[in-house]
Amino acid sequence: MGELLLVGLRFVFVFFIYIFVWHVLRLMYLELGFSPAVRARRRPVLVVLDAKNGGLKRGESYPLGENISIGRDNHNDIIINDSHVSARHAEINHQGGEWQLLDLDSTNGTYLNDQRLTGPHSLRPGDKISIGGVTFKVGWEDASRSPVPYRTGAAR
Repeated sequence: MGELLLVGLRFVFVFFIYIFVWHVLRLMYLELGFSPAVRARRRPVLVVLDAKNGGLKRGESYPLGENISIGRDNHNDIIINDSHVSARHAEINHQGGEWQLLDLDSTNGTYLNDQRLTGPHSLRPGDKISIGGVTFKVGWEDASRSPVPYRTGAAR
């Protein structure tokens, strides 16, 4: 009878270990953003990595909406006060579930990961965008924690 009880306790112990491991893996899955609920709360942002000039501050983040214009003119969504930035320098558009960066024939060009853009290019988290003396990094932000509302279009 004692051996039967010991074998039963071993099975119960192994069962609880499997339940524990399952919960840990489930939490990791949810935390890493693989679940649709977590992905729905995340939104893409541009974070200022370096701002030698242009009036932007390091660490500022700008959420990406449907169409974002970048340039020196006050009608842009992201304004960079830099003589090396054109009035309407670049655009970021949301098409087919991805964001695309497009240089608007600027004089000094738009650089993505240290390569000058020659046409539209899809953005991925971790990409670096350089415009004039400002460098942005494409990242993700938890929309539920941000005080800035998500913009669905260009605010002008």
